[in-house]
Amino acid sequence: MANSSQKKIAHENSKTLLSLRKGFIWVNAFYIFYRIIYHWSSFGFKLAAGYTITAGLTVLLYTQINAMSQPRYNTRGELVDAGQDLSQEGLVQYAFDIIYVTWFVHVLSAFWSKAWWFYLAIPAYAGYKAWHLAIKPMLGRSGLGSGLGGLGGNASGASGSGAASGASADGAKSKRREKMEKRAEKGPIMKYR
Repeated sequence: MANSSQKKIAHENSKTLLSLRKGFIWVNAFYIFYRIIYHWSSFGFKLAAGYTITAGLTVLLYTQINAMSQPRYNTRGELVDAGQDLSQEGLVQYAFDIIYVTWFVHVLSAFWSKAWWFYLAIPAYAGYKAWHLAIKPMLGRSGLGSGLGGLGGNASGASGSGAASGASADGAKSKRREKMEKRAEKGPIMKYR
């Protein structure tokens, strides 16, 4: 038997999926009627291909989100699992972002054919996140991002101020390390009533 939080998650997921369906219907109906039917003379192969591919992408993402958020019930009809919470951070939120960017591009491209360039925001953001989460930390650990300090500059006659600043940086790390070790020695904090 699921508790009230599972029921709340299932209810919120169903509301979110309903709003996604409504948004998909409204955006695509607007694009089809305004851009394809009303402005048929300016609708060409490139726009048709772009619209078909991006609309297919939103359908694919919606089916994935729908599959992840489906609640499971037992034989008596009671909620066992509410599915994944769609309001959590992570890949589901990126799928929502791609869907919203696609809708924005569809609505804007109904008026302006060059609006498809806004779709480049998706790989640009992916590159930004990859840089900050994966590439930059790896460069920092390997010593490439730390300049010449890792090449033994102190042994070959470093200036006094450079040696002092290096010692203060090491001192700050050691103080932090000491604090963390003291906390670890104390063990977990237990609260009693």
